[in-house]
Amino acid sequence: MKDLVIGQVLLLRIRIDYYGVFKDKHPYLILDIREEDNVIEVGQLHSLEGKFFEAIDNKNKVIFNSNPQETVIDKDSFIQKNNTILLEYFEGIERYRRQTDVLSSNKLQDVISAYRDYHIKNEIPENRIVYLDKKEIEELNS
Repeated sequence: MKDLVIGQVLLLRIRIDYYGVFKDKHPYLILDIREEDNVIEVGQLHSLEGKFFEAIDNKNKVIFNSNPQETVIDKDSFIQKNNTILLEYFEGIERYRRQTDVLSSNKLQDVISAYRDYHIKNEIPENRIVYLDKKEIEELNS
C-alpha cells in the first residue's frame, strides 16, 4: 500500500506547461487517488495572503485555516480549480507528503465538489493539464 489518502498535502516541485518548472516546492492537496490506473489528482494550493482578489475569482476555491482549525494547511489558502494535475501513484511517493494530517471532512468535500463542478462546466486548456510520472517527479524533487 502506498499510504496516501485524499485530503493530505504533497510538497513538490512540478512542471506546468504554461509556467514551466516551479523554482520552489509547492503544496498540492490530494483530491483523488485512482489506484486502478496509478494516478493521484492534486490541486495546487496558494496562500491567501496578498492574493485576496485573485482568490475570489471563480477559478479558485478559498479554504480557511479556521473553523475548525486545520493542521494540513497553516494559513488561509485557495486551490486553483482551472488546472488538472495528475501524478503517477508509485511506491515511495508518500515521502513527499507534508504530514499525515488531512483537511477536515466538510472543507474537503466542499473543495472536491467545487473542483469537480468547475471541471464539468469549464474546459480546461491543454496547457493547464499535466501528468508527471515517477521519473519526472523524482528528478524535479531530488
